[in-house]
Amino acid sequence: MPSEFIQRQKDDFFRDLTSFGSLWFYIILMLFFLIQENYQVFKKLIAGFVLIYGITIIIRSIWFKNRPKKYSYNNYIEKLDAASFPSLHATRISFLGLFFASYFNNFMLSFLIVVLVLIVLYARTYLKKHDWKDVIAGFIIGILVYLAVNLI
Repeated sequence: MPSEFIQRQKDDFFRDLTSFGSLWFYIILMLFFLIQENYQVFKKLIAGFVLIYGITIIIRSIWFKNRPKKYSYNNYIEKLDAASFPSLHATRISFLGLFFASYFNNFMLSFLIVVLVLIVLYARTYLKKHDWKDVIAGFIIGILVYLAVNLI
């Protein structure tokens, strides 16, 4: 059995890496491209953002599924956040992973991005924020949103 220190370090590692699938990381990326005046990338990130949240809000509004570690809620917004299916982290990181692998078009960087995406997907289940169904659904939605944004 690992020591408490090692367990805390492992927990922190996975928690910190899930930041790459967070709302705030996504917003920082959008602002970065806006400041750089790369409006084409900015518009695609905005389109992805709107689709990701639109799809997730619709699904979570119709079908509520508790997280493995349940969240309490008192209103509609809190209930959306308390819902587990689909995983927003998985959706965002999958979309961003595909987007930036395509954007940079570099094999080694794409490989590292895929590894990061897989670690974030695993971390969401490890941290008991989601189960595998939530993460896989989010991953699929992220892919579909990426394809939709690139057809626009």
